[in-house]
Amino acid sequence: MKSEQAALVITLALLGCSSPSSGGPGAGGSQPTGTASTTATGTGGASASSSGTTGTGGASSASAGTGGASTGACSPDPLHTGLTAVQTNISVDSFDCEILRWAAYYQEPDPMIFKAIIYVESRFDDTSVACPNDPCGTPKGWTAAESGCYGLMQVVPACGDDPGGIGLLPSGQPNLTTDPTAAGWAGSIFNPDVNIHTGISGVAGNRAQVEKQFPGCTVDQYTLMAVGNYNSYGSTTSCTQYNTNYDDPVVTAYKQYAAAAGYPAHAY
Repeated sequence: MKSEQAALVITLALLGCSSPSSGGPGAGGSQPTGTASTTATGTGGASASSSGTTGTGGASSASAGTGGASTGACSPDPLHTGLTAVQTNISVDSFDCEILRWAAYYQEPDPMIFKAIIYVESRFDDTSVACPNDPCGTPKGWTAAESGCYGLMQVVPACGDDPGGIGLLPSGQPNLTTDPTAAGWAGSIFNPDVNIHTGISGVAGNRAQVEKQFPGCTVDQYTLMAVGNYNSYGSTTSCTQYNTNYDDPVVTAYKQYAAAAGYPAHAY
């Protein structure tokens, strides 16, 4: 059981999706539907005994999502915190296996940062849908309902960044299956494994781009640059000029989770 002192208060400005440049990877999402106001104050996590609490000014408690937790606990799990997201009453450790798997696959240096991104994007609600502004527009033949941001990492299939076409139907449109018992669930963009794979792939793609654009930065700077571009593609302009409006709340959640997990935090 983690101490309440681990439950830091996180102030989040509404993080709207910005339209990325054509072909740009890693378009991130906005706050999940249901946040109370333009500036929503929430808590990244609380001790397990605090489940059911509503974050001050944040979203009311919601369902735990259709996908739920991973099929089994990772062993070892360096990301394990024992915390819950108070706005949704969902364990912040629910998707550690997927985070660890895809961070390792894409050789991302700090898997804990993706846990923090998931908090900022969806409060760990895998059913979250946002981005009413359709950040990459509505592709030909798609509906507006297919052009938004979906799931844990608020990925945007309309931006054309799904690695290997995962999360898409044979038509190229997004698979929006929400029933985990349905035949199409394995390939749904809402499936936590598919969603996290897609989101981490986007950040990894952003990292590769900024490494070419801005040589000589540190690994941690590249992480913040890539994460900032995930929310607003092209917002990075140098090793030290990036999207702090998005990165700051991510780093705040990151520090809380790293402390709770005894994780060797990077010095962001």
